[in-house]
Parts: sequence; C-alpha cells; structure tokens
Amino acid sequence: MSPKKKNKNKRTRPAAARPAPARGEGGREKAAGTSRRRTPVPLDGPPRWPIALWSGLTALWLIGSALFFVLVLAEGLALMGETDPAPDALHTTALYLLGLIVCALAVPAAGAAAAAWLRRKTAAAMFALATTASAIALFSLGSPAELFDALRGGLG
Repeated sequence: MSPKKKNKNKRTRPAAARPAPARGEGGREKAAGTSRRRTPVPLDGPPRWPIALWSGLTALWLIGSALFFVLVLAEGLALMGETDPAPDALHTTALYLLGLIVCALAVPAAGAAAAAWLRRKTAAAMFALATTASAIALFSLGSPAELFDALRGGLG
C-alpha cells in the first residue's frame, strides 16, 4: 500500500469516548453539541451576457446587411427605367442605402469597439474582420464618395 493510503487510514488522535446521544421527540437522536447546518454556497458561472451581445450584433450585421442590400437593389432596379425619378423614390432609396451602411459598417465596428473595451480579443478580432469584409464588399459597389453623394442627393 502506498504511504499516502497508509497515512489516510491512520488516526492521529486516539478515539475519545463519545457520550451517548440524547433522545429527543419521537425517539430521534439529537446532536450532543450545537447542530451544524450546511448552507450551500452559490457559485456564479461565467457570465452569459457577452454571448448574447455578440450573437445579437452578428445577427443584426448579417440579416440587416442582406435585407438592406436586397431593398437597395430592388429600389434601384425600379428607378433604372424612369427618366425623372420621383423625390419619394430617391428618398426611400437613400434611406435603404443608409440602413445598408449602418448594418454593414457601423454594427460590426461597434461590436469590435465593445469587444476591445471589454478585453475580448477573439471577439474584437472577428468583428474587425467582419467590418473589413463588409467595407470591401460595400466599396466594391461604389466608392465612399459615390455613396456619400447618393445619400446627399436622396436625403438632401
């Protein structure tokens, strides 16, 4: 047998004579001294709100970008056939474009900033990557100056 197991089974103090337990109501034994009650100690697990925050921002980025991209394309195709588009149609298209820019660039940039502020390196890197991918995709459609002119023309 290992020394640890030998020492575990040995008693360090000689067994003292225990007093006979007192009998209480109903023939139950009472403890001789004060009764010890064990109360459970609540252990907090890891916080779950960052997972909900990152999931919500990711869903807003993906769903919002896709939705506003489709809306901009649909409105743009409807305006292509008209020689003099109505101001309402231009305003609607500019609002859709603004929604696309917010969902594609501002949401992942805000997620990267929040993750960096909360010292979540992996989340910050992933949102920075999402911002970069969105910027490349969005600016392949038009330069930032062209997008700004489209917003100014539709909203101004």
